[in-house]
Amino acid sequence: MAKKFYLIVSSLFVFFNICVMGTSCNSIHKNNPNIMANNKETVSIDSFAKITEFNPDTLINNALALQNRISSERFFPGITSKQLMYLGGESPAIIFSSMNDKEYLIAFQYEGGTENEFSCFEIGYSNLIEENNHKFSTNYKSFELESGLKLGLSVEELIKIKGNDFVKENGRIIYRLDDYKNSSFLKKYNMPVYFLECSLENNRIVKIKFGFEYP
Repeated sequence: MAKKFYLIVSSLFVFFNICVMGTSCNSIHKNNPNIMANNKETVSIDSFAKITEFNPDTLINNALALQNRISSERFFPGITSKQLMYLGGESPAIIFSSMNDKEYLIAFQYEGGTENEFSCFEIGYSNLIEENNHKFSTNYKSFELESGLKLGLSVEELIKIKGNDFVKENGRIIYRLDDYKNSSFLKKYNMPVYFLECSLENNRIVKIKFGFEYP
């Protein structure tokens, strides 16, 4: 009899410990974010973009650079201020085209700037600008920024490259740097604001404009 009583008590004790341990594990699992995080199998684009710092682009085809006269003369030998034209209310500019004339590149020179130094660039598909605008043909098949940004990319690809610190306005995604006090980049060029603006159609980039705002 005593033996049966002992076995019953032992069984109850073991059962009680199992329940307590099980409850404790469940509590740890629910309250420990590291354990929950390890159970995630995929990372969304938004999560990826949050840790992607926005870095400004300054180059096209690793050749033509913002505010760099020497790069302009190498990109298009024989370049001269006589080739500048006014496009509506924009600053004077020179228009280049890709080899097959599928894409255009506009280089803007701000008033008072150094000859052959450009403070803003725009690339887009040639059918988006007036045909009577004179374009200077280059030997490049297309135009691409040093970060890999180019025409035809999707919004998702854009965000993977440049991050999600942007505003969306009238079918455009816009990135800005305007904290001159804390920006070594803006201080380097002595310009108050840098921007990158991508125009979209059907979730694809059809125009990219980037550089410095007119001070």
